[in-house]
Amino acid sequence: MPTVIGIRFKDSGKTYFFDPNNLTDLNQGDHVIVDTVRGPELAKVAYPPREVPQEEIVGELKPVLRRAEPADFERMRLLNARHDEVMARCAEKIREHGLPMRLVKAEYSFDGSRLTFYFTAEKRVDFRMLVRDLARTFRTRIELRQIGPRDEAKLLGGIGPCGRLLCCATFLPDYARVSIKMAKDQDLPLNPTKISGVCGRLLCCLSYEHEQYVQIKGSLPKKGTWVQTPDGPGEVVSVNVLKETVMVALAGSGIHEEFSPSQLSEATDRVAALARSRNEEGITPAARGLLRGLEDERGGRAGRRQQKGERRLLREEIDNPDVLDALALLEEGFEDYEPPDTPAAPRPQPERQQPPQLKMPRPAPEGPPQSRQQRQGGGQQPRPERPAPAESAPQQPEDHAQPTSPSPSSPRRRRRRGRDRGG
Repeated sequence: MPTVIGIRFKDSGKTYFFDPNNLTDLNQGDHVIVDTVRGPELAKVAYPPREVPQEEIVGELKPVLRRAEPADFERMRLLNARHDEVMARCAEKIREHGLPMRLVKAEYSFDGSRLTFYFTAEKRVDFRMLVRDLARTFRTRIELRQIGPRDEAKLLGGIGPCGRLLCCATFLPDYARVSIKMAKDQDLPLNPTKISGVCGRLLCCLSYEHEQYVQIKGSLPKKGTWVQTPDGPGEVVSVNVLKETVMVALAGSGIHEEFSPSQLSEATDRVAALARSRNEEGITPAARGLLRGLEDERGGRAGRRQQKGERRLLREEIDNPDVLDALALLEEGFEDYEPPDTPAAPRPQPERQQPPQLKMPRPAPEGPPQSRQQRQGGGQQPRPERPAPAESAPQQPEDHAQPTSPSPSSPRRRRRRGRDRGG
């Protein structure tokens, strides 16, 4: 297995593997000069040389050049002293180009051959013309990097809501993955000002104890569940994760008492053991219900026997044969029997729907048509009345017309009929 040494460029940065280059006397905290893709850099030893599996090494191992000397620290101090001047000149150039960007920090490389500017912006910024102008101004290689709010807090540092230095600026190597669910699991108020850091994002420390909170809450009853306590059953109204206890509102008195999981488990086991012993003895709600049902059934049978006995006594005292027959049928269970003297009530029959009435044409009177004077002289003839409809079916019209009152022209019609018959 290869031997590597852990190197960290910042106190809160990541740890990278380097080849110790036969420098075995390096200890944690020593400053060294290492070779990087950007040239030589001043770094700090995170842990001394040790052997690691080949799978953990990513890429090529760069060597450690030498230990850091006092001249190296003096050189870095002179370069950092120009920080304010460099920031002011760069801000002036940004205003000249009218770019929507805000400078955060400027850093020189160890040998002074590279100047890096860190800035924040809401969108992508085209700073190609700005880079050319800065390179002509500072006579060195310029690099611009756009960073986010968390990186800004990490570079600038500060004090968090807890009163301590920011975790990302002191010891946190990577940004933790934080979600709003972690705040809910820890019963924190979902107020953005309470659970946000100086960067405006969720606090990184929400992930520190989240696993412990979930584990402890899994062993405690949830809020709103009913539990068995030494003082009787009750409902859980709150959970204290730090003390690992629950607050229970007793069902009998309504008093709130605090219990531990061990007390609840003991009370539950005791009640379960008592229930099992009563079940073995037959003293259970189900057994009581069965016994009560048997008693009710026996009482019902006795009542029916008593009623039959009373009916027999009545039969001996009554001489009417019809009444005796009715009592005998009652004893056999025919309670719907009616004596023969009592007329049965007629059953209501369903109404039948009447068929629609058909209007038949009125029959025409026989004989030649009469004149107006003849009709007036003979008197008005009454109109034939329509036959009344029957309940079952409509009557069919008769074949012959009803006889009408005699008129002056009736003898002539008879004569003509006789002539026709004679001929």
